[in-house]
Amino acid sequence: MTLQPDPPTEPQTIMPAVAAIPPTDALLDALRLSFGHHDFRRGQRDVVEAVLEGHDAVVVMPTGGGKSVCYQLPAVLSGGCTLVVSPLIALMKDQIDALRARGIHAAALHSHLDSGEQHAVQRAYREGVLRLLYVAPERLVRSDFRSLLAQTPPSRIVVDEAHCISEWGHDFRRDYLRIGEVAKNLAPMQVVACTATATPEVRADIAARLELRSPHVVVHGFARPNLHFSVERLRNEAEKLARLDQVLDPGDGHAIVYAGTRARARDLAERLSTRFPTMLYHGDMPPDARTRAQERFVAGDVCVAVTTSAFGMGVDVPTVRQVIHVALPASLEEYYQQAGRAGRDGEPARCVLLHAPADRRLQEFFIEAAHPTPTTLEGVRRSLRDMGGDPGAWSLVTTRHESVRSLSDAAGDAAREILREHGVVENGGGLFEDRRLPAIDHARIATHRRHAYRRFEAMTQYLARPVCRHRQIMEYFGESGAPESCGGSCDVCSRPASVERRLESEMVRHALGLVAHLNGRVGLGRLAGILVGSKSRAVMALHRVTEIPEYGMFQGWREADVQELLHRLVEGGALRQTSPPYPAVALTVEGVAILRGDRTIEVDDPRQPERARERAQPASAKLASEEESARFEKLRAWRIARARERVVPAYVVLPDRTLVDIAARMPGTESELLAIGGVGPAKLALYGQELLRLLDEMRGEPAVQA
Repeated sequence: MTLQPDPPTEPQTIMPAVAAIPPTDALLDALRLSFGHHDFRRGQRDVVEAVLEGHDAVVVMPTGGGKSVCYQLPAVLSGGCTLVVSPLIALMKDQIDALRARGIHAAALHSHLDSGEQHAVQRAYREGVLRLLYVAPERLVRSDFRSLLAQTPPSRIVVDEAHCISEWGHDFRRDYLRIGEVAKNLAPMQVVACTATATPEVRADIAARLELRSPHVVVHGFARPNLHFSVERLRNEAEKLARLDQVLDPGDGHAIVYAGTRARARDLAERLSTRFPTMLYHGDMPPDARTRAQERFVAGDVCVAVTTSAFGMGVDVPTVRQVIHVALPASLEEYYQQAGRAGRDGEPARCVLLHAPADRRLQEFFIEAAHPTPTTLEGVRRSLRDMGGDPGAWSLVTTRHESVRSLSDAAGDAAREILREHGVVENGGGLFEDRRLPAIDHARIATHRRHAYRRFEAMTQYLARPVCRHRQIMEYFGESGAPESCGGSCDVCSRPASVERRLESEMVRHALGLVAHLNGRVGLGRLAGILVGSKSRAVMALHRVTEIPEYGMFQGWREADVQELLHRLVEGGALRQTSPPYPAVALTVEGVAILRGDRTIEVDDPRQPERARERAQPASAKLASEEESARFEKLRAWRIARARERVVPAYVVLPDRTLVDIAARMPGTESELLAIGGVGPAKLALYGQELLRLLDEMRGEPAVQA
């Protein structure tokens, strides 16, 4: 199907309740008997009834929302075999193990099976033994498998992770485009598309690419009150790292830390491994290493996973207590899918997003790299030609072509993939002759670039809007019934009104006025210098700078605080930064309206309030007596000795607040020690007995074993 220049509009077809299904009590009995659930989750029954009636369907329920029951129960109740297209072998294995444990006949066909095992699965399918057969999308191109389907058609096709079929989604996979062709060849064939994250335009694209017939559309479950969403804006990477050290605490469960790049993930994994059993996961690792890392996490051998966006799909660990992002995701779809790994058991969990100004530039770099210009594509093609078409000899550093000499590896990879898709580069790596070159659809690439920026802007709006985080997510994915407030399950709704001071609108207009005066000619740093009245060489080099009305208008402010204000105006949509390497600041249409007074914008004063400084007291200030203070000092001395032995900072051993609690509560057993915040199983194993002996010495009585 040809891609349209703009995302399609979602079909607004919600089918009525159906009748040709088992009676309500029989349907519920089947759910209890086959899956052990005592009742349907909200939205599940509606889908099950529609599928049993034979309707095509698009089911959007977040991670842990119960999508699998929506097609597995109909597969048990109806005849034939349901074919499930799933992207990951690990995901198939988890599903099949669970189904077989319930006595449901299910199997998978994938590359990890030997020929004998594959033949046995195919025989079971032909003989009608299986209720569900899981396959990867890559298998759909095989002639033997297509022949098998033609001879014995499935009762329906289920497309799991269906957002992968849409080029407007966050995880497009070209192999998924084959599903529509297979379904069309088997027509009429019922198709059920399931995904955890799909906006209205992605849902419409799914329906179009699969050629669904008046699909029953269900969007439900994005309100997850057990998850607490919070966003913290920090000024730089150093502050981000310090804050990560403070908030990371998997407790008795697991935590996932998402980094922006592979290099960053490696650094963070090394840093955090001094505090917790930690594993690293990213797409550049060998497949067997990724599998081992994931298995260790699922088995509980490690409690912290540090990863890039490559980790998450197919990971079913119900006890993830924290998901922490230390870089901005590319879209709200990507963020919610990753954050939704937390709290799948329904217990409270926290989703924390830590970001700094540099994160925006990193995502903009990724967007530009993934959507190369015509000049870049031609430069890459010529470089490949000069190297004889051998991708193994590729080197962006040594290429003779100026247009790609400084190109990043990511941009080079993206350009080569586009050339391969358009038949310029063969699958084996060779380069076709110039006379065979097809036309590259540069307009389509530009359309996708604009769409990527729109999705990223929605992500940045989520950060900046003082609106309930749960409400924003529900509205973004098109789920109706979003309340004004979640009642305290996010930082916006749980924040007292007095925590932040709003900056006067007149001060905001002064900052916007300076940007308008300089008309995108200078960067954020020099703007801040002008506003505080700096006499630096960079500021004074501007022609007649002291005569600009806004010069010195923020006198008495720190330049860092003014820069923070400008960053907040960028995130709030009033300002924009031009592309690197020398990004200047300019007004947006929204910024012009604010400057004129036609609109308003709420911006928190970036200067730290005096009351916040008063609150920032050392943990030791909580000690109630001289005796407790003396015990605290002995514990600090012990901690310093352990930190020197392990060559780590003192807080990595135990933070001050934990030592304060130990000094005050004087635990006498391992279980009492474990009840203190900051002492998890890992710390207990490392220091528990030693701490109990030290506390025993302080009390002058024998320690009691747990």
